[in-house]
Amino acid sequence: MRFSRTVAAVLGAVAAVGLFASPASADTGGPIKSSCSGTKLASWDLSDGGTSLGHTELWYSSVNGGQNCVMTYNALPGEVPTAVSLIVDDNRNRQLDSTDREAYDIDVYESYAGASYLNNTDGKCVRVTGEVRNASGSLADSFGSGWRNCG
Repeated sequence: MRFSRTVAAVLGAVAAVGLFASPASADTGGPIKSSCSGTKLASWDLSDGGTSLGHTELWYSSVNGGQNCVMTYNALPGEVPTAVSLIVDDNRNRQLDSTDREAYDIDVYESYAGASYLNNTDGKCVRVTGEVRNASGSLADSFGSGWRNCG
């Protein structure tokens, strides 16, 4: 999966060199906005042995042919590596391939990664991935949703 390789490479680099010097170094693919709007469709808890580390949300709005938007909120103190990804299955085969579109945000954040969004998602499946790492860079928690909201 593209996102897993992207997240692993970027967050691995973060762990190797320490925290990014400035927010301008964010690794973003696709558009980013300040927050998601519309209706929250799902929320996934990121936890470590019962302790909440944050959560990832999937949102939908009917604007622009359908817009899905994702954010991963970090509940750990300070700035830690945080990532979110949204993949749209444009050919509706429910497999990751070169026809899919992806929007993601990976960096060291105090609050959240995203809001990453894609338009023209009506009638298409989406896949969401979120991740939070602790300050030392070791994995705190991550998840992948599988294909969802196929319409």
